[in-house]
Amino acid sequence: MIKEGIYLDMSEEDYRKLPAINYSNLADFNNSPDHALMEKGAKSYFEEGNAFEMLIEDTVKGTTKFEKRFFIADAPGGMPEDLAGWIEKGENLNEKYRLKNDGTRNNHSKRLHAWLDECQKAPGRMPMGKDQIQMLNLMVDNFLKMQPLIDMDIETDMGEILSISDFQVPVVWYAGKQRKKSLIDCVFQTNTAIYAFDIKTTADTKRFPWMVKDRYWIQEIHYSAGLGRIFPGKDIVWRFVTASKAKPYISQPFCIDKTSTDMAWERYNELCKDYQNWIDDKRPARGWKELESVKIWF
Repeated sequence: MIKEGIYLDMSEEDYRKLPAINYSNLADFNNSPDHALMEKGAKSYFEEGNAFEMLIEDTVKGTTKFEKRFFIADAPGGMPEDLAGWIEKGENLNEKYRLKNDGTRNNHSKRLHAWLDECQKAPGRMPMGKDQIQMLNLMVDNFLKMQPLIDMDIETDMGEILSISDFQVPVVWYAGKQRKKSLIDCVFQTNTAIYAFDIKTTADTKRFPWMVKDRYWIQEIHYSAGLGRIFPGKDIVWRFVTASKAKPYISQPFCIDKTSTDMAWERYNELCKDYQNWIDDKRPARGWKELESVKIWF
C-alpha cells in the first residue's frame, strides 16, 4: 500500500494509474453519477492549456518541456478538435485525411488537411499554430507579472513565486478507507504555510467565478484537504491563477471567499461519502437527471 505523502519523483503516468479519488471524479459525480461514468478522451483545446503551463515552467525554470511536446505549425485557425487525441493514441494520421471517391482530397476539409500535413513533419509531437503561440506568449508575460498574494500583503509576482516552487506535485492521502490523490500545478512552503497554485486558462476572467461555483470549489477543498493532511499545523493558502485568452489577455487570481469555506468543506465531506457509497454499491448508469427549474430575471 502506497504511503501518504508528496511524491516528487512520481511520473505523471504513474500518478494517473494510481487508483484513488481525485477532484475530477468528485466534480463529475457532483453533476450526476452518470457523468462520473463518462469516458474522457483527449481534446485539442486542452493542449492550449498544457502548452501555456509548459511555457510558464520553461520561462521560470529554464526547462524545455514545450519543445519536447509541441512544434509550431504553419496551419490556419485552431487545431482540429480530435487531432490531439489521434496523436496521443499514436494513430495513423494518413488515415485521417478525408477523400473523395476518386481518392483526391475533399476540399471541404482543407483546414484539417493543412494541420495533418504539418504533423507529418514532426511525428508524435503536438502542433501549436503560429497565432496560438503568439497569444500564449502574451498571456505568459502578463501572468508572470501578477501578484496573487497581494491580499496577504505579499507583493511578490508569479515569476518570483514560481521560480522557487515545485511543479506538478503528486499528493496521496487517506480519509478513513478512502485513498485520495491530487496533482498540484505549483507548490512552495515556508515555516508556517504551504502555498499552492492551480494554473488555468479561461475564455474570459469574468466567466471564471461561475466555474468556481460549478466545480472548481471542489478542487480547492480537495487539494487543501490533502495538503492539510500531509502538513498538519501549517496554513494552507490556495489560489487559482488564471490567464484570459481574450485580449488584452488579463491575468487574475481567485479563491473561495472565507465566508463560504465552512459550507464548502461540509458539502465536500458529504460528497466524498456519497461517492464512496456509490462506488461500493457499484450502481449502474441511470441515463437521466432530475428536473431542473431555471430562474429567469426580467
